[in-house]
Amino acid sequence: MAEWEYRKLSLNQHPPQGDELDMLNAAGADGWELIGITSNNIAYLKRKVEEVEAANRTEGKARTQSTNDTREVRAEVKVKYRDPVTNETWSGRGRMASWLKAKQEAGEDIEKYLV
Repeated sequence: MAEWEYRKLSLNQHPPQGDELDMLNAAGADGWELIGITSNNIAYLKRKVEEVEAANRTEGKARTQSTNDTREVRAEVKVKYRDPVTNETWSGRGRMASWLKAKQEAGEDIEKYLV
C-alpha cells in the first residue's frame, strides 16, 4: 500500500511577479499532486513518500521478508524548514518550496525558518 505525505499551500502568498499557477506548477514539478482548492485559496496536495532503494542495495538489504509478502524499505524525510504561520514545510530536498522561495525573494532571511 502506498504511503502519502500531505501539504497545504496558500495561493494568496505568491511572489509579486508570479501567480498562483506558478506555485502549483512548481509543486507539481516536485512531485506534488493537487487534491483540491478551498474557497479561501488553500491548495491541498499529496505525494508518495520517496523510496530509498539505492542505499539499501549497497548494503544488500533491498527488501525484507514478512511471511510470504515483500515489503519495501522506506526512508523518512525530515522537515528542515517550517513556516510557523501556515505550518507549510520543506525538507530541503529538490527544488526550494515556493512559499520559502517567495520569502527569500522578498528579502527575508530563510535561516529563521529552520526547524
